[in-house]
Amino acid sequence: GGCVLKWKLMVSTLPVVLVLLGLKLVLEHVFGFEGLIDFSDVGIILTSGVFLIGFLLAGTMADYKEAEKLPADLSCTLETIEEIFVLAATDRPALDLAGLRRELLALTDAIRAWLLRRVSTPEVYAAMTRLSEVLQQLERAGAGPYASRAVPQLLMVRRCISRIDVIVRTGFLPPAYALLEVLIVMIISLMMIARFKSVIAESLLVPFVALVNIYMLRLIKDVDNPFDFKEGARDQSSGEVALFPLDEYRERLAARVGQRSDPMPGRS
Repeated sequence: GGCVLKWKLMVSTLPVVLVLLGLKLVLEHVFGFEGLIDFSDVGIILTSGVFLIGFLLAGTMADYKEAEKLPADLSCTLETIEEIFVLAATDRPALDLAGLRRELLALTDAIRAWLLRRVSTPEVYAAMTRLSEVLQQLERAGAGPYASRAVPQLLMVRRCISRIDVIVRTGFLPPAYALLEVLIVMIISLMMIARFKSVIAESLLVPFVALVNIYMLRLIKDVDNPFDFKEGARDQSSGEVALFPLDEYRERLAARVGQRSDPMPGRS
């Protein structure tokens, strides 16, 4: 699994690189096009592309490291809410602890389904509102101190969900992406019209330069949305964050509730 994901982006980029190399060889050896400029003259453009790639990768990786923490933050906060429910039920034996855990399980499932794009954003916010109503019931049942402890934890859940929503719906500096795309098109075009000292140099440099630039552009775009689980698919590429902290907490909570089956078939 992990090895396949590691090479998935590379393998899907190689056909484009080979097509570009084939086009260059056809232009030179079939149509007799020997090039308009020397490869050494393209150096400044190559350097500009490398600089911009490094800038964008640094920015997107900073956001990715933050996003990587969010599933664990969500699972810890949800489990803290469950512990507050346990304390409340210990202090107020009349409270239905199993019912409270079922409400929390419903919220956990709604969050997981939202992350996997199975439910809409309003639905996950509605699930958080339902848990807020449960806390109001705790208040009316005489467990006000415990409800007060759970409210800040629910706020943390909302904050994590809001941050994930912003990450999903916005990109990192779109104008910089536009410049990088223009530079990469220029670099590849210049490689097509450049003259090389030998066929061996041409066969090595054209695919190398194309691979580095196209691969890095695709990698940056992949990392820029670390929650890109389209249509409920898991592990589409190596650029998505791991959701196992939330999955594993869901399993623990479901075991305590007595509902072991996953209500969302198709989870890989």
